[in-house]
Order: sequence, then structure tokens, then C-alpha cells
Amino acid sequence: MGAANVQPTRRVVLGGSAAAAIGGVFAGFGAGRATAAENGGAGPKATDAAHNPRFQPFHGKYQTGILTEPQAHAEFLGFNMHLDGLDRSERIERIRSILKMLTADAQRLMSGRGVLADTEPEMSHAATDLTVTVGIGQSILDLLGHDSAVLGKLPAFAGEKLDARYGQSDLLIQCCAQDPTVLHHAVRALRKNLRGITEPAFAQRGFMHAAHPLRQGQGFRNLFGQLDGINNPTGEARELAVFGDAQEPSWIAGGTTLVLRRIEMNLDKWDEVDRAGRDFALGRRQSDGSPLSGTKPTDPVDLQAVDGMGLPAVAAHAHVARAKPETADEVLWRRGYNYHETQSSGLLFASYQRDPRRSFVPIQRRLAQVDALNEWITHVGSALYAILPGVAEGKYLGEGLFSQIEQ
Repeated sequence: MGAANVQPTRRVVLGGSAAAAIGGVFAGFGAGRATAAENGGAGPKATDAAHNPRFQPFHGKYQTGILTEPQAHAEFLGFNMHLDGLDRSERIERIRSILKMLTADAQRLMSGRGVLADTEPEMSHAATDLTVTVGIGQSILDLLGHDSAVLGKLPAFAGEKLDARYGQSDLLIQCCAQDPTVLHHAVRALRKNLRGITEPAFAQRGFMHAAHPLRQGQGFRNLFGQLDGINNPTGEARELAVFGDAQEPSWIAGGTTLVLRRIEMNLDKWDEVDRAGRDFALGRRQSDGSPLSGTKPTDPVDLQAVDGMGLPAVAAHAHVARAKPETADEVLWRRGYNYHETQSSGLLFASYQRDPRRSFVPIQRRLAQVDALNEWITHVGSALYAILPGVAEGKYLGEGLFSQIEQ
């Protein structure tokens, strides 16, 4: 940024006084000289974006990026908030300020406009299904006076070798898009505005497949070559599993939870396994994803089916046998991504569910105890987040969490 017409960024003011950020900075941007992000020329107006199906809506009962058809690229960002040295009221105002800022930034980015004071707003203009989804950890819920039972933390599981670099953080932002350039800019813009008031905990980047409409709803190939995301719940069953209802509620109306696990794959060792061994370990055919007890990918896994020799078609310790929900409570919505880095490759397992204690935890315990795939995979990262409800126009993310404080 040049020296002329420079206005203080929101993150600078937030670093000093959260109250001033809300009252002064936001008003200052509205009344002062327009920034390049406001007068970007080719940038779409919010009203134009609302009529373009490749711009995802920001407002709604639920946050976008949860039930949304998974985009080709994703990045999961973890942050810890700078709250040391503040009293309780100051901490609460800091949290509120961060959520208000994220609301404004996400709304602008998802409509194809750069964030306020964006130095490269043109990189936001392409319509690529960008979504920004925000969650918080139990530590923040505790500060806001919410019962720890609504989320808690994941227990330890046998066989995992967790790396603190991919562990729990105060704040989680999931960014997804069909285009990696648009995604990179959104991530960079969000991180810049959080600088000084948060500390980055992790950035985990994933990919799924080429952005092509014919691939939608068909799952994706993980790095073992297997089709992933098969038999995810759909329609009303998915909505109930993710958000619950009055009889089976999530931690808050319109909200859900996200389990983020980093699963490292030993690809070199997997290369030594023949096709039959791979199919046996998973319980599905690598060729088309169909279960060994059926002929189509969508066929249910039948643990009573036998093969031509009278043996179980799906082994009792095959992955699909251990992962199969035993009750309706164990249904969850998987929205994972592949990852590849210099020294490791694997899966960013992301699952949304109304109550992880009744869905994810029992499934993962069975898998940790006995799963044929455990010979080739290691869980190295683990975190759990309360995903905030959706936002109505004029409101901000997590606004309802502060209501009991203000009463």
C-alpha cells in the first residue's frame, strides 16, 4: 500500500481496542474515502452476485460450505485468538469483534468483492463457488459462558500419533472454491485481517478433483485410488444428521459440529498390495467403488452376504464393515479432501454431524480397534469445532452466543 490515502486496517485497530473497532473503524470505512476494493471497477456488485449461480449465497439458516456440493479445492485455517492480558469483558468484545470482521469479509469475498482495503480485489471477481465457513473451539464457548457439554473435545483413539501442529485451535475457517487462485486470495485476505489479533495455528490445504460439473455427487478418488464419499446421506436424512431438529438438536439451532482429522497414508507400502488385497481391506472394489456384497457403488454394504465359497463377501475387519453406522445416530456427512506435501500425503477427513459423541466417536473407536486399513494409515491431526449458525442480513456470525451475556 502506498503512503497516500492510507486508512488504518481493521486488524490494527482490533489489536488495540475491540470496542473501537466496531464503533470507529467500521464507521470510518463507511464515511471516509472509498478504497480500491470498493471502486475496483470490474468487481461485481452484491446484487449481481446474488443472481450468478457460481457465487454461493452468504446469508441463510445454515452457513454455506456445509451442505454445499464439495468444491475442488479447500483450505482449513486454524487460529488462536490473542486474549492474554484482557479481562473477561475485553475478551468477549475481542471475540465479538473478530466474528463481526469475519462476517463482513466472508460476505464480500463470497460475492466476488475483495475485503475492505483489499490490495488485489480483482482476484475475487471470478465466480468459482467460493465459500467461507467459520467455527470455534470449546475454549471460546467456555469464555462465552456455554456449557462445556455442548462440544467438549475428542477422546484419544488407539493407534493415533497426533502432531500438535494439526491440533485444536480457538477458531477454524474452512475456505473452499473451484479455482485455487481465488481460494489462495481469499485465504490470504482473511489471514491478513486477522494478523495481530490471532496467531496462526495451522493451514491445511486439500484437493478433490478437477472442477467439472459431471463429477458432482459421484465422490472422488482418494490417494489410495479408492472412491471416497460414497453413500453419504442425502436430502432430509443429511440435514437431520448434520443439524438435528427439535427432538434431536445440535449444540445450537442452525449450527453443527466439524471433526477435522489428518490421516497420513503410506502410499509406498500401499503400492505393494495387489488389487484383490486392496478390495479386501476396504470392502469395496477399487474399479467402481461398489461393495464386495453388491454390484453398484450405491448398494448398501451387506455384512450377511457370502461369496461363491460361502465365506463372508465383506470381511468383518474390512474398513466399510467397521465404519458402517450401527444406529441412526452414527450417520454423519463426510466432506473430506486429499492432501499432498513434500514429506507426506493423505486425507483431510472432515465430517459434519449434530453430535460427535454419538456419531463420530463410536465409529472411530471401532476403526481404531480393528480396521484392515490401519496397516497403511496413521491419524496425525485431530480437532473439533462448533460450527456457527447461518447469518441473516444485518446480523453477524455467532451473534446469538452473546445474548445470554447481555441479559
